[in-house]
Amino acid sequence: MKLIDRYFLSSLMAPLFYCLAAFLMIFIIFDLFSNLSDFMEAGTSFLNIFRYYIFLVPSVIVYVAPISLLLAILYTLSQMTRNNEITAMRASGMSLSRLMLPFIIVGFIASGLVWGINEKIAPWSSYWTHQFVRAETHRDGVSIFIENNLAYRNARENLNWFIGQFDTRTYEMQHIEVTQQREDGTDKLKYTAREGQWLDGRWWFTNVQIQEFDEHGNPKLPSIHMRREMTELSETPRDFINVTKDPEFLSSRELMEFLDVHKDLASDTVARIKVDLHYRMAVPWTCLVVTLIGLPIGSHTGRRGALLGVALALTLFFSYYVLINFGRALGMNQTLSPWLSVWLPNLIFLFIGLVELYRMR
Repeated sequence: MKLIDRYFLSSLMAPLFYCLAAFLMIFIIFDLFSNLSDFMEAGTSFLNIFRYYIFLVPSVIVYVAPISLLLAILYTLSQMTRNNEITAMRASGMSLSRLMLPFIIVGFIASGLVWGINEKIAPWSSYWTHQFVRAETHRDGVSIFIENNLAYRNARENLNWFIGQFDTRTYEMQHIEVTQQREDGTDKLKYTAREGQWLDGRWWFTNVQIQEFDEHGNPKLPSIHMRREMTELSETPRDFINVTKDPEFLSSRELMEFLDVHKDLASDTVARIKVDLHYRMAVPWTCLVVTLIGLPIGSHTGRRGALLGVALALTLFFSYYVLINFGRALGMNQTLSPWLSVWLPNLIFLFIGLVELYRMR
């Protein structure tokens, strides 16, 4: 890495850190004002409130990272332009596009980091904080973790589950019925059990009755077991928990697995889930998009004042989010294909940014 690249990066990191911290603090304060009365009424301890906001950060950073990066780039370029540093570097023979390369690399790395957070951490942390607030605002904080009359279908293996009661914390089940069907829709095998537990990566059923059916649907003599390891069942607790979650709490991998297992969903439901899937994959690349947009704006408006560049960049930034949410609505209404409704704004603003970068030479 050249000395000038290190200088650019060091100049960017400080304002980027301050912007991230400021936006996170604003969001936390706003959320605290919304939930403080509920926390006080529930008698939530300070330690639990602190833990709640620690877990809230990953789901928030996905949305504040792009605007923080944009403002940090504009501020850095404004300072360099005001001090004639960019002019001096160009006079030494370096092209403007080469000078902007460290910023582009940061935008690309930021997109990768946000993608990792959005895929691995944010769905879980967002669901945890959602459940935490529900538990604190309900008199019976246990009931929100209990799912009654839970139905689940594994279309790949033609398995239908019906669970009378499922605890999403301990994975304990009550009153279980699992039916395996043949391709023609007739019952092949049925398991009924009073209780179920998830132990060592397997389901263990208690008071199990196994009922087989012949090709004509006639029941054979059932077998009864006091306790049995259900090695033939491949479903995990996560499969059942994901059925109860809103798609916003699922990663892109979990959404794809959900669509793979549930092949008999209605077309509007499939469209909604696919839009959420592509949105989760597209959002992290906003960091790279805003970088490509912010660089030409910052370099052209630096001499006219930082305020002009910030106003123009923010206008484009919020226009981007209006466009992507409008596209999501069209995708959920099946007016546009799911991938196009979400990725089109990225492609449009990416094209604009690349054209403006080319014109910077």
